[in-house]
Amino acid sequence: MPAAAAPMRRLDFPEKLIQSGKGQTAQALLKRMKTLHLKLKELEQDLTEVKSLDPVRAPLINKVIMHHPDRGVKAYAACCLADLLRLYAPNAPFTAEELRDIFQFMAAQITLNLKAPPAPTRTASSKGRSTTDSQTAPAASQRITDVPYYAEYYHLLENLATIKSVVLCLDVPDWEGIMTSFFEGFVEIVRNDMSKSLIRHMRDIMIELLEESSAVPQGVMDCIITQFESRKEGDNTPAFQLIQDVCNKSHNRLLRSIYAHFSEIQHAHGRSGEATAADFDILADSHKLMITMYRYSPDLLINVIPLLEENLKVEGEVQLRQLSTKTLGTMFGMRPSVSGGVGDLAKTATGAWRSWVGRKVDKALPVRLAWVEAAGLILANQPDLRGQMEVELTDRIQDADEKVRASICRSIGRLDYETALHHLKLQTLQAVGGRMSDKKASVRSEAATTLANLWRQAFSAIEQDDSLAISQFAWIPSALLTSLMHRDVTPDTRSQTTSTFKSLILPLPTVDAIDEQVWVDRLLLVCIHLDDGGMKALERLSGLKGFRQGNLPYKAYVQTCEENNGGIIDGDEKAVKTKLDFIINAIAQQTFGDVNRAKKDLHSFAATNDPRLYKLYKACVDVQSDLKTLIKAKNELLRKIEQSHADILDTFTTLIDIASWNLINHSSIPPLIKRLQRPEGSSADQTERLTTIAYRLLGLLAKECPPMYKSHVTELVIVMGDKKNERLAEVALKGLAAVCRADPEAVPEDGRALEKAMQKAVEGTPMQAKYAARFIAFSKKTQAPGELLDDIIQLFPDYDEDKLFTYLRVLVELALSAPAAFEERSDDLMDFVLKEVMFKASPSNDDDSQDEWVQEEDLEILDRAKLLGLRICTHRALGLARHPDAIKAAKPTFDLLASVFTNEGQVNEQTGEGGKARHHLKLRAALCSLKLAHAKGYDKAMEWDFFESVAATLQETVFHVRNHFLQKLAEVLPLQRLSPRWGVLPVLVAKDPAHENVQLAASIMRTVVRTAASCTTEERIDRVEMPLARLLLILSHHPDLEEERTPIKEIAKFVEFFADCVATRDNISLLFSIAAKLKTVKDPMQDDSSNLYRMSEVAQIVLQNRATTHNWPLSSYPGPIRLPRVGFHNFHSNAEAEANYRTTFLSADAQDWLKVSGRRSGNVAGPSRRAVARDSKSTSPKKRSTKRTKKAPSSKKKKRSRKGEDSDDEEVDEESEEDDEEGTTGAESEAASAVEEDEDAGATAVEGRGGKRGAKTKAKRAATKKKAPATKRPKKKRKSGSDDEEEMDVDVDEEGKAGDSDLTDLDA
Repeated sequence: MPAAAAPMRRLDFPEKLIQSGKGQTAQALLKRMKTLHLKLKELEQDLTEVKSLDPVRAPLINKVIMHHPDRGVKAYAACCLADLLRLYAPNAPFTAEELRDIFQFMAAQITLNLKAPPAPTRTASSKGRSTTDSQTAPAASQRITDVPYYAEYYHLLENLATIKSVVLCLDVPDWEGIMTSFFEGFVEIVRNDMSKSLIRHMRDIMIELLEESSAVPQGVMDCIITQFESRKEGDNTPAFQLIQDVCNKSHNRLLRSIYAHFSEIQHAHGRSGEATAADFDILADSHKLMITMYRYSPDLLINVIPLLEENLKVEGEVQLRQLSTKTLGTMFGMRPSVSGGVGDLAKTATGAWRSWVGRKVDKALPVRLAWVEAAGLILANQPDLRGQMEVELTDRIQDADEKVRASICRSIGRLDYETALHHLKLQTLQAVGGRMSDKKASVRSEAATTLANLWRQAFSAIEQDDSLAISQFAWIPSALLTSLMHRDVTPDTRSQTTSTFKSLILPLPTVDAIDEQVWVDRLLLVCIHLDDGGMKALERLSGLKGFRQGNLPYKAYVQTCEENNGGIIDGDEKAVKTKLDFIINAIAQQTFGDVNRAKKDLHSFAATNDPRLYKLYKACVDVQSDLKTLIKAKNELLRKIEQSHADILDTFTTLIDIASWNLINHSSIPPLIKRLQRPEGSSADQTERLTTIAYRLLGLLAKECPPMYKSHVTELVIVMGDKKNERLAEVALKGLAAVCRADPEAVPEDGRALEKAMQKAVEGTPMQAKYAARFIAFSKKTQAPGELLDDIIQLFPDYDEDKLFTYLRVLVELALSAPAAFEERSDDLMDFVLKEVMFKASPSNDDDSQDEWVQEEDLEILDRAKLLGLRICTHRALGLARHPDAIKAAKPTFDLLASVFTNEGQVNEQTGEGGKARHHLKLRAALCSLKLAHAKGYDKAMEWDFFESVAATLQETVFHVRNHFLQKLAEVLPLQRLSPRWGVLPVLVAKDPAHENVQLAASIMRTVVRTAASCTTEERIDRVEMPLARLLLILSHHPDLEEERTPIKEIAKFVEFFADCVATRDNISLLFSIAAKLKTVKDPMQDDSSNLYRMSEVAQIVLQNRATTHNWPLSSYPGPIRLPRVGFHNFHSNAEAEANYRTTFLSADAQDWLKVSGRRSGNVAGPSRRAVARDSKSTSPKKRSTKRTKKAPSSKKKKRSRKGEDSDDEEVDEESEEDDEEGTTGAESEAASAVEEDEDAGATAVEGRGGKRGAKTKAKRAATKKKAPATKRPKKKRKSGSDDEEEMDVDVDEEGKAGDSDLTDLDA
């Protein structure tokens, strides 16, 4: 049977709500209202007889109740009305006007009574007390549940939300106002201490109103937009959270209104065509609002995305495109706080994504900048888009505008460490590294700072030997350092990068946290990941390189400031001021981009005449200052300058950063020795590398800056006898030898030190023996070197082959350091060296390899000993350089070197050295000749044939021979200590098949030109322009030219190379005159000088073509031209010379070949990327075979100034002693370091030895009139973002506009 229907219930409330008399009191009415509320609350919908409710329906909406002053009466009335609507549902028992009043009444009760009370306003009373503006107002800290009739208001909201009777208000007049009042009221009353259920009821009411309304009232939109506009980062108010929840639940109902809101603003203020600054502000605010909405309610903007996409293509409205690019890009890169339909915007709005990506090449700079900024956000937050963004950013890092390039570097720098480590490609970071050589300072600074910051964050991981961190970031210090060595690096760039490196990579510790071991360990960690170029750059940046030569003017500056005495000079005023001006000019030119400002500030500092400032500055640049002293002095100096001379603070901050010993100093030595004694690393490999670097740095300190060891002599004496750690003993001996030689007062008094050194000299390793011998030579016991030599002589008869190198190393050292003791025993010593070493048959005579190179340690023992034998002979000659009969005494040495050259690397025809040994012997002979040339007497004694034999080393078939000799030239030529004729040698590699050699040679030539600028005019001409005459003389002796097998055009490339390095508008006339002058002299070494005259005409044509190409004036040189005496003789008469000058020696064909020679301005000092394999036989130049007897240097010598010769010979002794290091790899001069790592797209292919390779084939083809097979030249592509890239890939016209670029205004 079906269940019986539940009986209908009636309202049991017989009383009248509104009564007169005693029942009219507020308390009585309140009681009746409460009773009615409880009875209505108990009734259930659909189980109540609605007619029983009629008696209370009308009284509840009576003005007496709805306007009653008691809040309790009104609270119960609102609840009762809500219950009536529930019980009468679905038909409301009220008219539309009555319903309007009811909902307005309900909204008012909720808003007024649940609103948080304002904070009390306090006013001071006469007694110091405070009173509130209302004694009846609830306390500001009152909890929501303490609000009177809170339960009734909760019931009201719950009723409206669950029964959804609130939607009845949408059918009454002024429903927009009622709906708005609910929204505004709820936003106003919501607070943190409200229960979640109460807030949920308010949210449901608002959602229901939005869903059921026919339109969204403007007041509601204003309420929503106000909350988004007032949203502050990190301030998640309950009101905003409520609106956010409502928008996310009812976004479909708001789409049209949101679109209308933004569309109206865009058209009114963004596309008006006459937008003002105020319009732009309004537009910018609207875009900020979009971003906020997207972050918290992304689905609201579904219809707005196409509007932004359309804005990207608006022509002529740059500001609108800029804002839309920034806004849309920010949305692409943002992670909304809630997921929604447009959460992955790039996938859902593919058209907008493509349009936005296209803005990377917008012609408007602000648009491109906005794109880059947003792209960085995408790179950080969107893993799915990261790959594409990396490609796009790497592409645009070569943008024509510096601001874009800098912005890209900055955007990558904002990435967090984990993202950069795991999600960023190494190529992207390397592209940023390429910008460190950018032409603009802002780009360089951003690139360097970005990479340095990333390395700083990765330091701990690199220290722990994390392979991923090492591969991703460990290269950064090397890149920073290498960027300092580029050819065209400016002082401004150098100071910027130096500051970045020293502040982020190797910063000084703070005063209160000085730990020298930690500081040095960080340096070692950086060094173990540096490449060879980076390590050399670090050595130069540290201030060590150049210190021994006195090339650092920083200490001399403060000394001269003290002499200047604020302008009140006691001595020679003119000399002091001239010296001060010279030093200030040198510092400003080397260190600062703004030279004039730097000079002004340096003069201002000198004018202060503040002894305290001078003392602090001295402490910063003093080589004896320890780490703590340096830090305190630097901080105090800069603080005092800021207080009293703020205008020079920037200049001196940069100067102190560069001039102070803040990378390696006096305090570094004990920690380095400790790491050599007790290495610590995260792995065995890291430990070994740390030890190697510590060994190298200690050796560098001994070689370049011996004074740093002065206070560590005792410690060095202790460790020099270490038998277990050979490298530690070696660097200790090296340090002792260096400091004792530099400062005789530092020689230890303890005789045990000398005993240990004597023992190491005969029992230690070869390198230990070398430095022990040097220490002995400079010890206070003058007989010690002789005693050591006597001991070695006694060991000769029964010497152990394993100790042969040890004995020879001692002889190499003492021949130079103690020449008197050596010469006393020279008969026995040289007899052993020549008979037992040099003239002894080599066991490698069966080695017939021609072009193979091996390391020196891989040679036969006797062959290695012969290399040392050449050094012994050379050092003996240098030790006798001051002797009156020096030339006679050195003749056997010159004969020995000439024999090596004549016999193609063999000591003589009987010794029979093999091919590998011959390469080393030829190289060593050339190096020894170069060392001897430092003494003027020996240099003059070298005949021209001997000089050409040395020069021929640069055209040997083995790359390593040419490269090692060239690197040695890079060390010595810029110092201007050799005679000018040696300056022509680098030009002889112009056609070297290894492009690296060509670049290094060009760098040497340019460095020579730069360093010669400070010479007198006559000396500068002799060193810069006059080598052209010597070059043409050497080329005229070329065997290919003699046999007429090589086209003149190929020989002309040497002249072109010389012009590329030397020729300028100012000296082109002089060079042309020098070339022409050669036709008025004769070559004394040739019976027929026609080859010299042909080369003269070749040079004239090349120089004339070069002048035409550059529009340089080619006028007659006004001054006299004096050709070198060696190699050129005058005609017997002027008439004969004049007739020869007017004769043409080049054939018509040759002149035709030369029409284009010299018109190409070659960038020969480009990057160092080897064009061919170093040991490839097919590309090695063929050494000319000549048996022409080498003449020994003449014993005749002219009288010369003893003073000048002594001075030069002292320089030889200083310079040559360190040349005995194992191997000759690594150029240490600025020229060698300046070779860039960029690729010269315009450089022609190089060949070997003046084009001899293939000459016969060419001659045959010419004779048979056959054409050579055509070959295609591969196009060289520029590597995007490479370290060497300095030019932009966009042409820029005079007005700074990109011409023929890839920037477009709008998408096609």
